[in-house]
Amino acid sequence: MAKLNMLPVSVLAFTALSFGAPTQAPDLDSATEFALTYGFPLYPYASSSVEVMQVANGTNKFYHERALATPDFNQVVSPNVDTLYSAAVLDLSHNDLILEIPEVDDRYYVFPLYDVYGNNYVNLGSTSKSKAGKYRIRYTSDKSQQPGLQLCSHITRKRATELNCDGLEGIITAVTPYGSSQPRYAVTGASDDLDKIHAFQDQSKIYTVAKPQPDNAANKNEIPKLTMALLNSTLSSDMAVKVMQLTARIAPYNPARNGSDQARVDRNLKAAGIDNGKYKHQPGQDLQCSFNATKVKMVAVSKSKKNSMDLGHEWSTLRSSVQGDFGTNYLVRQTVATAGYLQLTQSEALYPTYTGESSMRLNESQAYLFTFESKPPLKELGFWSLTAYNAEHFLIENDLNVYSLGDRSNLTYSDGTLVYGNDEHEDVPFQILVQPANVQPPKNWTSNWLPAAANGGDMSLLLRFYAQEDELTNGKYKAPLLQKVDAIVE
Repeated sequence: MAKLNMLPVSVLAFTALSFGAPTQAPDLDSATEFALTYGFPLYPYASSSVEVMQVANGTNKFYHERALATPDFNQVVSPNVDTLYSAAVLDLSHNDLILEIPEVDDRYYVFPLYDVYGNNYVNLGSTSKSKAGKYRIRYTSDKSQQPGLQLCSHITRKRATELNCDGLEGIITAVTPYGSSQPRYAVTGASDDLDKIHAFQDQSKIYTVAKPQPDNAANKNEIPKLTMALLNSTLSSDMAVKVMQLTARIAPYNPARNGSDQARVDRNLKAAGIDNGKYKHQPGQDLQCSFNATKVKMVAVSKSKKNSMDLGHEWSTLRSSVQGDFGTNYLVRQTVATAGYLQLTQSEALYPTYTGESSMRLNESQAYLFTFESKPPLKELGFWSLTAYNAEHFLIENDLNVYSLGDRSNLTYSDGTLVYGNDEHEDVPFQILVQPANVQPPKNWTSNWLPAAANGGDMSLLLRFYAQEDELTNGKYKAPLLQKVDAIVE
C-alpha cells in the first residue's frame, strides 16, 4: 500500500484564512490557491483508495489487516500499533449500502465514516454506544436531507417507513457519494486477542442494496461510478496539476461539507480553470507558485493559537470544532490531509502535539523523559499510548520488540508497583524513558523504557488518546512533562 500518513502526526493549531470576499468574482491567483487548498484532500483519497481497491477487489468491500505493524511494515507511515484496522472505499453513486457491525463489549472500537474530502461525519462504536446490527448508508441529492445518523428507534413511525427502517438500527445520510471507512479495534495484548479481533472483522460486513426511488433516478445518470480509472488514469505526475485534475473529476459530483458554501466553491473552481469535469490551465496561471503559497499559509495556520487548545507542558491540540470534521476550514483540512490523513473527531480521539521542539533528535548519550502527573483520565474502554518512530516515520527495531507504551503496558511507579495493577497510586506520577535501543537503562526502568533508534538520530514520538475524558482538554489534567536528559545507565 502507498506510504500515506493515515493518522495525525504533527497537526498543531489552525485558523481559517479567507480567500477573498464570498460574492465578488475571484482573481486568478486567489482562485487557484483556493482550488488547490479545497481539492488537496482528493490527492491522498485517490492514492489510498486505489491501494484499498486493489486488495479489496473493488469498492464497497472491506479489506482487513490481520497483523499489527512491525518495523518491517512500511506501507503506512507512523503506523498505529494500538489497533487493528479494516478499510473500505465507499461508492454510493448507484446503490445504497448496508453496514453490519458486530457485538463488541470488551474493548474500544469505532466504525468511522469519511466523505471524499476526509471529513469524519459519523462514528459508530463504543464511545457512541452504538448498537450492533445493520445501518443503511445512502447518498441523496435532496438538499433538505441533512447528512448524519438517524437512529430508527428515535424517529416517528411515519419517518421510519419513509426511510425503510425495517430491520435496521439507523440510516446514515452521507455527505458525498464517494467516501471511505476505516474501522478499528483496540488490541489488549492478550495471547488470543488477535483471534478475537479477526472474528469481529469477519462479522463486520458491507454490501450494496438498491436505492429507493426517487434517489435512484436522481443519481444514476448523473454521478459516475467510482473506478480505478477515475482515480488514477491519465493524471499528471506533478502534484499540483494532479490535485487540479482530481478536483475537476470528483468535485462536481461531491458537494461541499457545508452546502451554504457551494456557490463560493463553484465560483473559485471555475475561475481557476476547473469546468465541465476537466482542468484547463489558464493564461497567466502559475500553478506551482500558487501551490507554494498554500504551503506558506499552512505554516501560518499551524502557528496560530486561535483554534488550538493548550494542554499544558508545551503540548497543544486542535479545538473540537476543527478536528476531523472541518466545515469550511479548508486550510485546516489541507494541513491535516498533508500531515495525517483521516482524522477522527475529538469525540473519539485526541492527538496532542509537542511544541517545545521543532524536531526531535537524540544522540547516544541522551534520552527523553516523560513525566505523567497521574494516569490519564479515560472513559470506559478508552486507552492511550506513546509510540516511537525513526527518521522515516516507521517503527524502531529493538531487542525488546517494544514499539509503544501505554495503559496496556506493564508500566511501573518508582516503587516498582504496576501503574495499571491497582488503584492505590491513582494520583501518583509515573515516567516513561525514551532512550537509544543500544543504551540499556537499569533494570528498574525496563518496563518503562521505550527504545529509540540505536545510536540515536532523528525521530518522532506520537501521543494518542482514545475515548478520553474532558479533563484532558479543560485544563484539569496536564499533558506529560517532556525533558531531554542524559541517558540513564547503570
